[in-house]
Amino acid sequence: MERVKTGITGLDEMLNGGIPARRHVALYGGPGSGKTSFGFEFLYKGAKMKENGVYVTLEETEEDIVENMKTTFPMFTDVNKLIDEKKLNIVKPDKLELEEVANIIEVQITENDVKRAVIDSATMIKLAFKSEIEYRQTLFEFLSLLRNLDCTSITTLEATSPMKSEIKFDIEHFVMDGIINLYNLDREDRRIRALEVFKMRGTNHSRDLVPFKVTPSGIKVYVGEKVF
Repeated sequence: MERVKTGITGLDEMLNGGIPARRHVALYGGPGSGKTSFGFEFLYKGAKMKENGVYVTLEETEEDIVENMKTTFPMFTDVNKLIDEKKLNIVKPDKLELEEVANIIEVQITENDVKRAVIDSATMIKLAFKSEIEYRQTLFEFLSLLRNLDCTSITTLEATSPMKSEIKFDIEHFVMDGIINLYNLDREDRRIRALEVFKMRGTNHSRDLVPFKVTPSGIKVYVGEKVF
């Protein structure tokens, strides 16, 4: 099976070598759980492996994304160089529409040979729909289009709570090819970040709940370690 390595320390081990190519994965978590950092590092490490990527931001500006990630990952010293070389593209659509996002990704694939995409976040698009049924139908159509493109994508989704016990299953848990849940867990007077690969179609994967940290040199997933 062809796989796309995330390049994130420990995560590829949990995924038995990486995300199956041309699959579409959701990062699901509450505020401050690390979704944007995971998405950005997925693209950054891809660019370093000669796989161009596009970051579609639906909330923050392109400039804010770059500055925030340079602050988060100060050891990623060549971010601006990769952007200038079109290996890491950041685009903000004019409209909060899945069709617009799909068009952007298709153009990026054609013009910049993009192999990886991050959409941050689908929650913003979901809020624009008047009904759950309408959003569900549009999401199915969007995923059908993506599956016809030579691209592996990660989409961030906002959970209503950062706590594992309060996570609720949404439509994306059922229709996306993969789900990685991110948590902020309480331990005495501090929070511990943790993740689990909730599902990944087409491959075996670890089902353990493991801690992770966002460090200046990248995200570290501590495979085999217990959260508490």
